[in-house]
Amino acid sequence: MRMNGKGLAGVLLWAVVWMAWAQNAEFLNVAGVRIPEYDEQGRLKSQLFGDLAKSLPDGNIEITGLKVEFYEGTQVNMRVTAPLCLFDRARNTAQSEGPVRIARDTMVITGTGFLFNNREERFKILKDVKVVLKGTRRELNQGRLP
Repeated sequence: MRMNGKGLAGVLLWAVVWMAWAQNAEFLNVAGVRIPEYDEQGRLKSQLFGDLAKSLPDGNIEITGLKVEFYEGTQVNMRVTAPLCLFDRARNTAQSEGPVRIARDTMVITGTGFLFNNREERFKILKDVKVVLKGTRRELNQGRLP
């Protein structure tokens, strides 16, 4: 699956910058993380939330209770959630072996495990991918394609 990774990339990059000062520390735990990303006009583009962010000795960041919201105007148009995510600062990638959920108004994508590569702006769900389109039965019954 290919999605616009610029928003997620920016949010994760902000997380890296925000926690970079802890590079030499053995551990840093931060509860209730909220990292917003704004566009050039000062409008909110996305926000990363985490129940707990933990800087690991290898330089990676473990985020528990990950939720990323993407905005169109003032409305949330997509949410990505995962119970656990590991962000590799050196490679600029994020990954998880656990469940992931991507929700939009008309679609929900779920699966197990994901890889996000900021350099390639690519988000890939690894297995058990399920796509649910909302309202398609109604559209098909009315003779229209969704």
